[in-house]
Amino acid sequence: MTHRVESGPNASQARLAVACLCLAGAFATVSVRLALFGADAAPIPRLALAEAAERASARPDILDRNGAVLATDIRVYWLHADPSAVIHPDEAAEQLNAALPGLAVDEIRAKLRAGGRFVWLKRGLSPREAAAVHNLGVPGFVLTEQPQRVYPAGETFAHVLGHTDVDNRGLSGLERRLDAIAAEPGAPSLGVVRTTLDLRIQHAVRAELAAAMTRHRAKAAGAVLINVNDGGVLALASLPDFDPNRRDTALSPDRRNRVVADNYELGSVFKAFTAALALDERLVGRDEDIDIATPLVVNGFTIRDEHAKRRFASIDDVIVHSSNTGAARLGLLAGPQRQKAFLGKLGLLSPMTTAVGRTPPPGYGKEWRDINTATISYGHGLSTSPLHFAAAAASLVNGGYAVAPRFLTDAERAPPRQRVLKPETSLAMRRMLHAAVERGTGKRARAPGYGVGGKTGTALKPKPGGYSDEVVTSFFAAFPIQQPHYLLYVFLDEPQTEDGAPGNEAAYNAAAAAGEMLRRILPMLGIAPTGAALAEAPPPHAR
Repeated sequence: MTHRVESGPNASQARLAVACLCLAGAFATVSVRLALFGADAAPIPRLALAEAAERASARPDILDRNGAVLATDIRVYWLHADPSAVIHPDEAAEQLNAALPGLAVDEIRAKLRAGGRFVWLKRGLSPREAAAVHNLGVPGFVLTEQPQRVYPAGETFAHVLGHTDVDNRGLSGLERRLDAIAAEPGAPSLGVVRTTLDLRIQHAVRAELAAAMTRHRAKAAGAVLINVNDGGVLALASLPDFDPNRRDTALSPDRRNRVVADNYELGSVFKAFTAALALDERLVGRDEDIDIATPLVVNGFTIRDEHAKRRFASIDDVIVHSSNTGAARLGLLAGPQRQKAFLGKLGLLSPMTTAVGRTPPPGYGKEWRDINTATISYGHGLSTSPLHFAAAAASLVNGGYAVAPRFLTDAERAPPRQRVLKPETSLAMRRMLHAAVERGTGKRARAPGYGVGGKTGTALKPKPGGYSDEVVTSFFAAFPIQQPHYLLYVFLDEPQTEDGAPGNEAAYNAAAAAGEMLRRILPMLGIAPTGAALAEAPPPHAR
């Protein structure tokens, strides 16, 4: 008898039911295994990821006064791993090294083998690098998009802008100040930050400063350009500097902001303050004689001019020909108390807080005797930062008003004007400083067709027990001198005598560097050449 297997509808339904039962069993097994895996393993720590995202928060763009971008954020990627999800750590490390050449394979392998749920592998990946990692398809590799600070002008504004850390937090300069502003209660969100800075002018100033530093083989150099009426800083350069796009270059102490962070005895540029004090207190007239040839003995110390061509000079010629003896006599006419009060009124005896950092307290002795007054009159015995000096010197030429340096146009309002000098004193100082450039030690700073006033300074650097043979040379220029808008201050730290130059004084290096800067930046500032000088003949000498 032959038996046949039925293949009708009932048999087909039976086979389908068996297949469904098998699939259901398989899914149940997988579900149970996943549940057991989830019960045994802790979740990826979301807190760590949240903190990382908070640290790497976006920052506002920083613009110069013309709208050029000085600092901005770009989007980059951070790569971390969950080692417990990486199936083959050794193979994954090799694959990652192939996608991102330069990584230490042994280090990556050790991180992936160490267990745990979260390790950083690399930060700051470009979109192309992130795509290469993504295309590996390695389980356990996670990419997170984050902001990263970049500085399009590189070193140009390094010391003013400062830099940020890997988490995009400001560490120095304006970047640090912006974080402090954002942390203030009720502070508005900063989308764009506008500054008083000018990228074109900064580039020219820094380039000429670097050229002068190289030419005179100086240890360091600095320059600052300030608006004498509202305190806005257009340019500030300190060399050596660094590239803020490379954080490691900012760590060297040799690359600090010397314009703000260092104090110097600045020498004969201080004679301008001494002359202003004598005129403002009406201690001497501009046509009176001052003995510059007779040595001056003060508290047992002798002060003399080595190259005095005549015995007597006017106060103008004390500045024009930079007489130490003449300045000391003027200071002694005022006396210690009046000199100290005057310099304090100009802000030269107190630290100054700015958006790019706090200056150190000016340095001077505990006692302020006649000898202190005499030496401070020609720029020794009192040390101050270059930015301090520039701000105080602005009041000599702007009609007699105090100036506070500022860098941010919106977050820093110019304070109400406070008079610190009589207007006639400021006018006399402008004429005196103009003469110092036209016929005195500042000749190399002349800019044909423009009226420039200024003063040189050459100061021996102090050392334990006295002074060394090394010098700091400096020059400040006010322009246009008929009605000044700007003041440029330049200094060179330990310049060496240039081959063929007659000396190592400021007249031959700092003043010359300032002249090169002026000839480049005057057209950028929109100052038209006039060829006019202050209409006044120098006061006559009585003898």
